[in-house]
Amino acid sequence: MEYILIGLLSFAVLLLVLSFFKRDKVNDIEDQLEQLSLTVMQENYQMKKRLKILEEELLFHDDDLHKTLKK
Repeated sequence: MEYILIGLLSFAVLLLVLSFFKRDKVNDIEDQLEQLSLTVMQENYQMKKRLKILEEELLFHDDDLHKTLKK
């Protein structure tokens, strides 16, 4: 009976030690999600920047057209 108890306790300690060295899948997923979030934010920023440039070009051309029509 004592051998079984010692064996189970040893097995529990071994599993505890192995759990510290096991790779955490949740952390990997969190890192991937964070990377994806940063990528989406960068793409969003670039798209807003391009849209602003296009809007400025359209406004500039629209102002030129109005000036031409008023003459």
